[in-house]
Amino acid sequence: MTMEPQFDTVTRALEMLLDQLYYWARRAVEQRREGGEREIADRMLTLATENLERFVTTLLDCFRTIDLVRTPTPTSEVVAALVRRARDETTAASVVVREDTETTVLVDPTQLARVWSAIVRRLAAGTGAFEVTAASAPRNDRRGVEILVRRSAPRSLAAPDLTTELEWALAQRIIELHGGELREDPGTRVRAFVLFLPAG
Repeated sequence: MTMEPQFDTVTRALEMLLDQLYYWARRAVEQRREGGEREIADRMLTLATENLERFVTTLLDCFRTIDLVRTPTPTSEVVAALVRRARDETTAASVVVREDTETTVLVDPTQLARVWSAIVRRLAAGTGAFEVTAASAPRNDRRGVEILVRRSAPRSLAAPDLTTELEWALAQRIIELHGGELREDPGTRVRAFVLFLPAG
C-alpha cells in the first residue's frame, strides 16, 4: 500500500519550509554585510536546509517501492539497534531494557532503522527514561516478539510536524511489509508504542 499525502497539506508544509530557508538566508546575508554576529543565522540556515531535505526525502519515500532484504536476527540485536538510536537522538536520562525472550525474527535491519527513528522522534519531547520491553507474544496463531517502547510524554496541543507524521506512516508500512504490526497506545502521561514482529 502506497501512502499518498494530501496535496494541500504537503503544499503548505513545503511553503513554510521554503519561507524559513529564505528568511534565514536573507538574515545571514544582512549580518555579513553589517559585520554583525553571523553564528545564529548560519546555524538556523543550516537547520532550515536540513529540515527541508528531510521533508523532501521522506515525501519521496512515500511513493517509492520498499524492497525488504530480510536476514534472521536475534531479538537482542533488534532491541540493541533501537536502544542505540534512542541514545543517539534524544536527551533521555537513560534507557531501561527488559528482555524476556531470545527469539529470531526475519527482518531488514536497514528498514527497521527507519522505524526506530520514527518512534524516537515521536518520543523526543518526552521526559525521563526510555523503557524498552521485549517478550514473546503470539498473534493470531503466529509466534512472534512484541516490543513495547514507553516514555513519559504529556500530550501536546501543538499541531504535529508533517515530516514526523510522514515518517510514522512509513514506519507502519515497513512493519506491515514485515508481516507485523505497529501502533501507538493512547495515554495522557505516558506515550507507548507496541511493535509486533513475527518469528523467523
